[in-house]
Amino acid sequence: MTQLHCEFKNAVNTFKVSNKKVSGHYNMAGNHFHNYYEIYYLLSGERYYFIKDRTFYVTKGDLIFIDQYELHKTTDTGVPDHERVLIYFTEDFIMTRGGMLPEILTLLFKNGNPLVRLSLSGRNFVEDLFRKMLQEAQVKGTGYEMAFQALLMQFLVYMARYLEQNQTNIFDHPSPMHQKVSEVAQYINGHYSETLTLTFLSKRFFISPYYLSRIFKEVTGFSFIEYLNNIRIKEAQKLLRESRTKVITIAEKVGFGNVAHFGRVFKGITGQTPLQYRKQNG
Repeated sequence: MTQLHCEFKNAVNTFKVSNKKVSGHYNMAGNHFHNYYEIYYLLSGERYYFIKDRTFYVTKGDLIFIDQYELHKTTDTGVPDHERVLIYFTEDFIMTRGGMLPEILTLLFKNGNPLVRLSLSGRNFVEDLFRKMLQEAQVKGTGYEMAFQALLMQFLVYMARYLEQNQTNIFDHPSPMHQKVSEVAQYINGHYSETLTLTFLSKRFFISPYYLSRIFKEVTGFSFIEYLNNIRIKEAQKLLRESRTKVITIAEKVGFGNVAHFGRVFKGITGQTPLQYRKQNG
């Protein structure tokens, strides 16, 4: 596998744009959820995109909108070579524009259907905007952040109008295997605070532990325990940000019986202790 990757961001990391071209097969490394919005556009090739508890088949000209703190990962479909554009931006970066923006962000990032399949004219329009964004972020001329922000706003408004005129739910499970894993992931999302084991889930969904372990990793890109821990830590982060609940109580609420183990897992995923995270984000 070879990669050509260019990435540009501003000094305070409130926006970032990158273009990556991969030759060969590629699976996204690491666990992934974050506090900024993400826009993923596939210029060529095809990918599987696992988001929260569903797998989407993504092909050339498709857009994916990833909400803040949404667990996600891209994996290989078996077909090599792809090129994509990624745009990250924080709420602070874009909210300075005001107006109808909260409604637009809700429409694009919180509607339950993150995949948008663009028409040819839509693809041409979006790709032209992305080229301009990459150029502004790379050159960093006078006022480049304002220019990037204006281009991003133009894109968001265009996509909101596009969805109003072309609102269709194109989601379908790529295969029965993907559907089964989605059912398991949905169960985990609804019961993460309980004691969950691979053996318990395999009995509940009438498949062997070995087979469940294998297909879960293949479909989501996460092992069962990686996925469970990420869901639990994501919920713990929310409680740390939005409440003054004690850390030991939060650990219990999200399914950890041992606060020391909770602390180790939390730091392993976030790079911070729970108290450090609360101090920075609370």
